[in-house]
Amino acid sequence: MSADAFDVKSRAKVAYELMEHPWPADDIWSTYTKHSIGAFVREMVPPTDGMVFNAGCGGNDYGVSANATCVNLDISERQCRGLPKAVVGDVEHIPFPSNLFDVTLCVGAVLNYVQAQTTIPELVRVTKPGGLILVDFESSLSAEIMFSPQWAKPASVIERMYVDHMDKTFLYSPGHIRGIFERSGGTVLRTRGYHIATAMWERIFTKALIPRAAYSIDRLASRVPGVRALASSVLFACRKLPA
Repeated sequence: MSADAFDVKSRAKVAYELMEHPWPADDIWSTYTKHSIGAFVREMVPPTDGMVFNAGCGGNDYGVSANATCVNLDISERQCRGLPKAVVGDVEHIPFPSNLFDVTLCVGAVLNYVQAQTTIPELVRVTKPGGLILVDFESSLSAEIMFSPQWAKPASVIERMYVDHMDKTFLYSPGHIRGIFERSGGTVLRTRGYHIATAMWERIFTKALIPRAAYSIDRLASRVPGVRALASSVLFACRKLPA
């Protein structure tokens, strides 16, 4: 493991052990993010009474446990509290056998705190052939960092404020993530970007408070070819191919 990878994961574990709510209800950025992920999960995951793996649960199962048997995993013990069938563990070394889950979720930018080239094969491994895998990650193509040293790289590292602490994460390009899935036996079914207008606002005005109107514009921006490629956050829905 590289020094950056160790530092990113170590900081994340400490931060999330101290954090009561990963997405504070009084923070519009957080509530919009949670809503965007939840809408994609509801759209892509059909009602199922099968096995669902919620990797990097962050205290939230997006409602999938209503019908399914949902196993929740997080590196932080605190974020496992309050969820049934919760396990403290590492998404880079998932402690479950292969071909176990019908649906695997790894959302909430979990990928940005780990090495995607290690984590994605693990997510594919524990999913049944034909099963669905949903991931969410922060993109290196984000308008927020346009023309910075990290912009458009397959993988890079960035430090910035998140909630109340200095956060260190990886950024990945969508093409890089797609390539890892394809090499791991998966195929990408659908992608969706969000935090586009908000990313543009932050690039232009830096530390200025993002207005509520930007979140409404964001939904329109996600439908515009070219512009939507500048999304800060990207959702992938993938299928594990038969062996």
